[in-house]
Amino acid sequence: MSDLGTPESGRLEQILKGVDFFKPVATRRSFMQKLMLAGGAAAAGVAGLSRVLPSLAGGVSFPSAAVGAERIGIAFYGNAIGIGSPWSASGDPATTTLLNSSHRGYFQAAFNQETSHLATLRSLGADFPAHTFKFPDGTFAAKESMLAMGSALESIFIGAYLGAVNDAASTGNAFIAEAAAQICGIECEHRVLINDIMGMSPPNDRFYEGNIGAPSNDIGNTGLRSKVYASGDDAVTALVNLGIQAS
Repeated sequence: MSDLGTPESGRLEQILKGVDFFKPVATRRSFMQKLMLAGGAAAAGVAGLSRVLPSLAGGVSFPSAAVGAERIGIAFYGNAIGIGSPWSASGDPATTTLLNSSHRGYFQAAFNQETSHLATLRSLGADFPAHTFKFPDGTFAAKESMLAMGSALESIFIGAYLGAVNDAASTGNAFIAEAAAQICGIECEHRVLINDIMGMSPPNDRFYEGNIGAPSNDIGNTGLRSKVYASGDDAVTALVNLGIQAS
């Protein structure tokens, strides 16, 4: 299986010119710093969200945002291994092999896990109005750009589910809080597996998620903490800021 080179130039850079994690990085720490900056791009706020999903601006609950995130996750993993998904945009799935057979197994498992998460969320009555998700041009043209997008997505998914746990716990909805925590644990596994494919050492790089403690030079604690999103709107806006178009 071949490991492809750098992402296409042109439109990809135009769409993601402010997202530095698509550029080559020399060290693991610099990559994670850039990733967190990208994941924290929700400062663009509802204005950026309304340009792509005008019907959602100012009113996305965490369960609704989670349905959207899971559909995006399914599309991502399906596109990466070339099979697509019910939520993939035409022309997005990879047309070349980006991963070796072992790593394709990781991604197939993640595809199945995200599919189960979506079914659970839908069984709880949650929904999201968008059904097709178009990734920036070139995302699945090369291994590096695909993995960078995957890392950014999982960082946002983790932060969204951490926020959902806080939100549900504060309103006394223990069932939703537990479901969000259980799904969050699997999203953390996905991030570690992507780190492993990228050659990060160690790929399990933090003692805690969220706001407990701080990164250090200790082995296993060098990764930056995940951003905990305060609302579903913030999580969806972070996804929009990665250049993903929904319809």
